[in-house]
Amino acid sequence: MQNTNLFEKLENFADKLAKITLFVVKVLTGILVITVLTGVFFRYVVRDSLSWTEELARYLMIWAALLAVSVGIKDKEHVGIQLLIKQFPPLITKIITLVVYIITMAFLGVLTYKGYQVAGRARSQLSLALNISMYWPLMSIPVSGVLAIIQQLIQTVLIFKPGIEISDILGATDVEEALKEVKNINIDEDTVKGQG
Repeated sequence: MQNTNLFEKLENFADKLAKITLFVVKVLTGILVITVLTGVFFRYVVRDSLSWTEELARYLMIWAALLAVSVGIKDKEHVGIQLLIKQFPPLITKIITLVVYIITMAFLGVLTYKGYQVAGRARSQLSLALNISMYWPLMSIPVSGVLAIIQQLIQTVLIFKPGIEISDILGATDVEEALKEVKNINIDEDTVKGQG
């Protein structure tokens, strides 16, 4: 019972962290859209370009995309070869998934560490149009790396949740359903051709 409670707390924490992250991503994306529209308006309607809109839009897009990585990890939305892994027995599937998660966390750890080093070295460098320290745009890498590590760590622990299904570990996939739909379409087209 106590172990189940721990897993539920981890799942709840992952959900809350993902909701907060998604909120920030939505705000950044909203500001991005407004920035791009403002730039287009000034360039094509007012005929006087604003120098800072393109640069701000670029940095907002980078921040939003990198922050969304952690949500993708939590929701198991990243690309994987699940069709092959699902062919193994559940224990082997869990072991393979565990190894992949550990490798992913190691990569994210290096990315976060090196990203922080690069951001620190760029503290005195200023962006061309916004005239802000490049530290702030480059901090998107370590910040998103930390969030991704947290979500990946939670997903790693959840592998050991009692009674967890393989589909819950690997995430839902629509590949098999899409293949069935394609086969049904081909069958229906052949039936129609045979009747015509």
